[in-house]
Amino acid sequence: MFKNIVVVNGSPRKGGNTEALADAFVEGAKEAGHTVVKFNVARMKINGCLDCKHCFTHRGECAQKDEMQEIYKELYKADMLVLASPIYWWGFSAQLKAVIDRMFVNESKPLPIKSSALLLVCADTDATTVEPVISQYKKIISYTGWKDVGIIAQKGVSDKGDITGCQSLIDARELGRSI
Repeated sequence: MFKNIVVVNGSPRKGGNTEALADAFVEGAKEAGHTVVKFNVARMKINGCLDCKHCFTHRGECAQKDEMQEIYKELYKADMLVLASPIYWWGFSAQLKAVIDRMFVNESKPLPIKSSALLLVCADTDATTVEPVISQYKKIISYTGWKDVGIIAQKGVSDKGDITGCQSLIDARELGRSI
C-alpha cells in the first residue's frame, strides 16, 4: 500500500549533509511509489508554540497563521513523518524543534500519522552525541503511538558535502524503499 510521507528537514544549510540524507530517503520512497512532500523548514517562517491553547478550543486550529499552516495541511494527510536534523548542542535544530512544538495541535485533533523515521547528522565523531535526540524522538513516538521504522545517524560530517560516499546515504535510500 502506497503511503503519504512528510519529510521535515530542519537544517539551515541549503544543500548540506542533512538535506542530502533526507533527499536519499525521498528518492528511495518515491522509487517505491510513495507520495512524498519535503519541507525545508529553515527557509520557512515558522514561529514557536505560544502555549495559548487556541488549538484546544478550536479543534486543532493553531492561532498563528504562518507557514506552519502548509505543513499542517500535509501532516493531516500523512501516513508517515520523517524528521531530519543536524545535531546542534545535543538537540534538534531550532528550526525543526519549532515544528515539533507546533505539532501540539495533535492533542485536540490527532494527526493520522502511523509511523515515523529519524535522520540525523553531526560533526562530532562521538557516538553518544546523537543519544539525546534519539531519546527525545523515542519519547515523541511513544506518546503519539507512532511506529518507528528506522533511525539513521551519520556522525563525523561537518563541511558541506562530507556525507558524499557515506553508507548512511545508501541506508537512507534503502529505508525509503522499504516503507
